[in-house]
Amino acid sequence: MLLAALVVVVCGVSAVAAFFSYREARTEAAELFDAKLAHSARVLSALVAPHVADLPQADGSASLIEVWHGDIDGRGDALVSADGHAYETKLAFQVRDAGGRLLLRSESGPATPLAELESGFADVVLEGQPWRVFTLRSREGLWVQAGEEGEIREELATGIARGTLLPLLFGLPILVLLLWVVLDFAARGLARIVDGVERRAGHDLTPMDPASVPLELGGLVRAINGLFGRMRTALERERRFTADAAHELRTPLAALRVHVANCHAEGDAVARDLLALRVDHALERMERVIGQMLDLARQESADPAARRVADVDVAALLRREAAELGVAGLGRGLQLEVTGDDHAPVVGDEIALGIMVRNLLDNAFRYTPDGGRLRVEVATQAGEVRIDIDDSGPGLPAEARERVFDRFHRELGSGTTGSGLGLSIVRSVLAGHAGTIQLRDSTLGGLGVTVRLPAATP
Repeated sequence: MLLAALVVVVCGVSAVAAFFSYREARTEAAELFDAKLAHSARVLSALVAPHVADLPQADGSASLIEVWHGDIDGRGDALVSADGHAYETKLAFQVRDAGGRLLLRSESGPATPLAELESGFADVVLEGQPWRVFTLRSREGLWVQAGEEGEIREELATGIARGTLLPLLFGLPILVLLLWVVLDFAARGLARIVDGVERRAGHDLTPMDPASVPLELGGLVRAINGLFGRMRTALERERRFTADAAHELRTPLAALRVHVANCHAEGDAVARDLLALRVDHALERMERVIGQMLDLARQESADPAARRVADVDVAALLRREAAELGVAGLGRGLQLEVTGDDHAPVVGDEIALGIMVRNLLDNAFRYTPDGGRLRVEVATQAGEVRIDIDDSGPGLPAEARERVFDRFHRELGSGTTGSGLGLSIVRSVLAGHAGTIQLRDSTLGGLGVTVRLPAATP
């Protein structure tokens, strides 16, 4: 199909080029012949003028310029002989005095004027044949006419035009053949790519070798390899998510099953209430684990180009999330302090940044003991937004601060429950917003968290 389309296009362009080339060749040939006629007339005028007195005029007869008569046929050198050229009979000359009396003519032309005695070119019909005639008035008052039969002009012009077109016409099949060879070579390379992809197993996402295909198809192979890489990353992420979900949900589901079974079997009302409370705690933990796993999966699989990027006021997000968690912390006697700038805009995804803020504050609330203190400060300086969260909890040893960013990692002896996903989610969000996070000793005695994000340009 591609070869047929290219052949049609090439033939169409060649036909248009041939038409204009043919027309231009005929035009140039006609101009060349007109110049030859004018030149012949001037040469004849220059030769005859000094000898006008010698031309016979008494009896009114004109001198004749003899031409060669022969029977020659063919083309090119076949029309030439030692005595002349076969086309001589198709050329005619006349010389007349100022009064129009014929003084000299070629025997190949008629005795009647070749054209009206007016200077310039004229197209006339003589004895049923078209002629092209040039008439010249010399300084001596002579009228000199040079004529050319239309048949010879048409034949010569067509020959020149054909000579211009023949290379193009003969080259067209060669061009089509070369196109077929090139396309066939490219198609074989493409067929190898198609065959290689079709023969692959569904799980085989190893990169293809760009060196095994033509250079022009290297971009396609690189694009396929890029797609394989993205698919491999997505599949690995899904496998990891499935394995993590199976691992993390197995224990709470087993505990929930035990609690429910004990609740059904227990006859004492007080014991049943206690077991029901344990069921609620197990469900709450499962709900938290599932929610955080979904948040993490959403962040890791999000396409950066599809994010809804806008100016987000992080200070407003912090205050809103802190207010919601502060209500829950009233029963524990927590003291919450939010200070700093009223506005701290950054460029990013508001939903993702909200998830980050919620997990940071939730971690701080969980690890701050009853009656403890928690301070949140946000400030914009030196082109960045800085968030500091300090709590009065047990803190975290320096050697363990990097491990807590691992998925499902929980420090033993922390005295609180969790899924171990909060800080993993925070780091994933920050990675998509060119941000950083640092764990440090808190000024309140517990753990301090410092987050830095690029500030929005005013």
